[in-house]
Amino acid sequence: MMVISALATGFLLAPGVHAADFGMFLIGEYNARGEDETLSSGSVIAAPWVSLPFGDAELYLSAGLNANIEAEKNPGETYFAPEIFRFEFSYNIPSFFLFRMGRINWQDPSGFVAKGRFDGADFLFDLGKIRLGINALYTGFLFKDTAEINKSPMDTKDYNVTFDWSDFGNTYFAPKRLLTSLYGEFPGFPAGRGQFYAGIMAQIDLSDADELFNTQYLMLRHRLAFMSFDLDIAGAAELENTKADGLRPGFAFSLEAGLQLPTEIKDRLSLGLAWASGEGSSTGAFFPVSKKSQTFVLEPLLSGIMIIRANYSARLLPSLSMDLGGCYLLRTDSTSFSDTYIEGDAYALGAELGAGLQWVPFSDLLFTVRGGVFLPKTGAAWADNAPVQWKVTLGTVFSF
Repeated sequence: MMVISALATGFLLAPGVHAADFGMFLIGEYNARGEDETLSSGSVIAAPWVSLPFGDAELYLSAGLNANIEAEKNPGETYFAPEIFRFEFSYNIPSFFLFRMGRINWQDPSGFVAKGRFDGADFLFDLGKIRLGINALYTGFLFKDTAEINKSPMDTKDYNVTFDWSDFGNTYFAPKRLLTSLYGEFPGFPAGRGQFYAGIMAQIDLSDADELFNTQYLMLRHRLAFMSFDLDIAGAAELENTKADGLRPGFAFSLEAGLQLPTEIKDRLSLGLAWASGEGSSTGAFFPVSKKSQTFVLEPLLSGIMIIRANYSARLLPSLSMDLGGCYLLRTDSTSFSDTYIEGDAYALGAELGAGLQWVPFSDLLFTVRGGVFLPKTGAAWADNAPVQWKVTLGTVFSF
């Protein structure tokens, strides 16, 4: 980050710098969820931003304040945390080379392993029929509550504690990971109708855990579109490396097929499947570096889980969109996903239903509402007294 500061100072003082652009994002969200009792939480993010172009280069900074009302860790408690959302220096030679460094957004080719903000550098070379990228990224300076970096199985540090200014060092930062990746994008493969992505990644555990949890990944994704039909298939193979268990493989896979319906409105129907390995005699539970909830209400990670989904989305008006969906969840092991109401080793978790609306009355204003319910009675893994779980989220984004 000191390198970025030096670059920013140099650009501000250098001749030929174009006029800066600046503005602000205001993001608000309110959540209510219920099981045995109703819990509510909320957050407001105020994020001023500035963009400073300089020829083929640009410096972009967005930093602000994250205000949260807790629901689960310390119900009703409010905390305010500073955060650098993006601090990116980029240099772009069109159709040949893109270099980014600082706090940047990145996602792995498969979409399973790592997605979000990271500190580091990313190089992307456009070689015509292939775009080749290489990067090195670090997670240990990110704010743990928004970075959502997955805790390793061996790490004993409690990352669920609420942020506390008086204990900044122990309550602010995300788990420490170093990611190094080599990835390729094959635009138009095959026959100009698809996109193929492939990559390899090493995740190095830099925590203070007595037993470190290092992993390596092979990641693949292929998107194909033909007339009104689209297909997305992705997979990842993982190799876990620990002193206790040695080398163990893990796997993840997803498939989604979508169809644009022949109606007067723009709508789409899709069916999908996601599956990840669980703990077994010869396999490990698939370990994603970034925590990404696979459903709206139950919120399992893609570790030891299988999900069958159906979704319908439609643009009812130019400014109004909706979606309806349902899924059925199963476990692929009996330990990766747990809950106080789960009894026995049954793998069927049950069905979840949800719906959402998105309204964009103006280009710089967005409103969202989403609700969902999980029905434990539709699965065999839950105790007879397991309550129905529900969740409602209201959100807004205002930018200027």
